[in-house]
Amino acid sequence: MNWQEFTHELFRLAEPYLKVRDDFLHTRIAHEYAVYLLEREAGDPKIVEPAVILHDVGWSQLKPEEIKIAFGVHAKGEKATQLNRIHEVEGARIAREILTKLGYDRPSTDKIARIIERHDSGKNPQTIEEKLVKDADRLWRFSKIGYDHEMKRQNTTHDVRYHFLTRNMGNWFFTKTAKELADTELQARVKEHSTK
Repeated sequence: MNWQEFTHELFRLAEPYLKVRDDFLHTRIAHEYAVYLLEREAGDPKIVEPAVILHDVGWSQLKPEEIKIAFGVHAKGEKATQLNRIHEVEGARIAREILTKLGYDRPSTDKIARIIERHDSGKNPQTIEEKLVKDADRLWRFSKIGYDHEMKRQNTTHDVRYHFLTRNMGNWFFTKTAKELADTELQARVKEHSTK
């Protein structure tokens, strides 16, 4: 199968896992950002795209009440950190299973699993591919759909969401393209909400 067919199949296999936290749309948009970043920052699409598509499949291993504790503006404390870590480790395991089922090569699978296992907790990305996955994942928060979706999902106002993003965005992004894009997107969200 060609690369487009392969990524389509990855989305198909990931979808049941992503339904648990309603992450399919998030994953689609993060993937679009990943492709955009790859065009401008280099990196290996054969690592970045599967890692982005599969990065959140591990949430499927947590209960809904645990998921609410583990992410977003309300995520605080050791319990949130532990639960978030479970989604990374379980996500890496599930990604390995899916990629093995599709006959993906072992060295690439290992790289993808390593990125997924530290996509939230790893503070110092070891490769450009890891940087791109982290950046694409976080850019969702600034997109029009993601911004409004997360306000509803986390039961917050525009002001709370805006301050959460501005307080953290300086520490979130690793590439110049992602930093510039996050800033542009956030200014667009401010304009949208100032006219509501």
